[in-house]
Formats: sequence, C-alpha cells, structure tokens
Amino acid sequence: MWDARLYNSFEKERIQPSLDLTYRISADKVNRILDVGCGSGMSTRALKARWQNSEIIGADLSREMLAKAKETLPEVKFVCRDCSLPFGNLGKFDIVFSNAFMQWIPNQKQFIANSFEVLNEDGIFAAQIPLFNNMPANDCIINAYNEIKGNRFDSNDIFTIHDERQYYDLLSQFSHNIDIWVTDYYHVMDSHSKILEFLAGTALRPYMQKLKENQVADFLNVVKNKLSETYPMQKNGKVLFAFKRLFITATK
Repeated sequence: MWDARLYNSFEKERIQPSLDLTYRISADKVNRILDVGCGSGMSTRALKARWQNSEIIGADLSREMLAKAKETLPEVKFVCRDCSLPFGNLGKFDIVFSNAFMQWIPNQKQFIANSFEVLNEDGIFAAQIPLFNNMPANDCIINAYNEIKGNRFDSNDIFTIHDERQYYDLLSQFSHNIDIWVTDYYHVMDSHSKILEFLAGTALRPYMQKLKENQVADFLNVVKNKLSETYPMQKNGKVLFAFKRLFITATK
C-alpha cells in the first residue's frame, strides 16, 4: 500500500519535475487533460495551475493516494484504475500527462499506444521518467537487498527504464515532433536519514515488500550506511542528493 503522507512529506522535491514538464508543453488552449498515474495529485496541481479552465481527469490504482488527491483538489475528477490497461472509455484528450509512472509498467510500448489512441489530433503526450537505474542510490539499495537476502537481484526486475534512444524509437511510431531531455535535480537533504525517508516513499517500497517483516529494519539500516558512504556530507552538514530524470513531449 502506498503511503500518501510519506510521499507528500517531500512535496518540494517531488512536484518540481511536474511543474517543469507542464511549462515545457507548448499548448495554450487545452480542453481536456488526462493525468495518468496521478498519485496524491501533485502532478494534477501543476496541470491545474497552468490550465485552470481545463477539464482534468486523474487516474491511479492506489485508493489511498486518490483519497489524498481528492482532498487536495475536490474540483477535479479522479478515477481508480489500472493505467497500464487501455483507457479509451475516458474519451479524447488534448494532453496525456505521465509523471514518474512509466517505470512501473513493463509493456511501455502498449502504454504509449494507449495514450496516443486517446489523444486528439495535435494532442501532446508528456512524460517524466526517473532514471533511477543510473543513480548510485540504486546500487546502494540493490547491494543492501542482496546482502540481506543472500542472493542476486537486479532493479530491472522491478523497474522498466529505457534510454533516450529507445524512447525516441517507441515514440517515433506515433509522432514526428518529439522533444527529449534529461535534468539532474540536486536535492539538499538535512541528513542521510532524510534521503532514506525520501526513497522509502517510492523506490524502496518494492524491496521492502519482498522482505520478511523482521528483515526490513536491517535492510533499511544497511541502505542508510551505503548512502552515507556514497553521498558525502557537505561542509555545513547537508547532503546533496542528485536525482536524474528523463523528460519527453511528443505531438500526435
């Protein structure tokens, strides 16, 4: 189960990519927007701020996250559904927005096809994908998990993350106007414990779910120690936590 409270406790760090992607979209008149994998509604808030008069539908499978989203944005329609499956019954849209969601879907080609199917002509598909597999924190988690479990496990078994060339090839089947870029966000954290807390809201969840209850505390402790070794403390006691994200916009 997703923890909306924990996820939202790092609102500043989590909402900025949604804002950056939203304001990169070159569309002023937008009637309908679909926020796929909307979670607690952070990305939906960014969309609502940009297109105040547009109809926005947020879709997610987590009822806990949707409850938080509805509490924050009562004027927006939120629906509970598996967004890896077709969503043509929701109608047509001018924008399909996907923030930090695609990495959870193994068949991303089908998801992209589903998204373009519901886009109007000249509609825009916009996505942000955490490049977590390319980050040192990912190695910290994998190595800690394998130490606790005593076996070999790879993050590719949990996340599906392609590189920019692969995403271009997938999108070029549906669009002739594609923009792709990568941004490194340097989050200023108070401690390595804060990095651990940040990761516990997303990236650590699948690993914790695979462990026995009496293994979780040891796992988190090993992850924290490895984070401390990997991310040096600054002179003022803060820790710079670099987070790499891939962005895409593609016009139908």
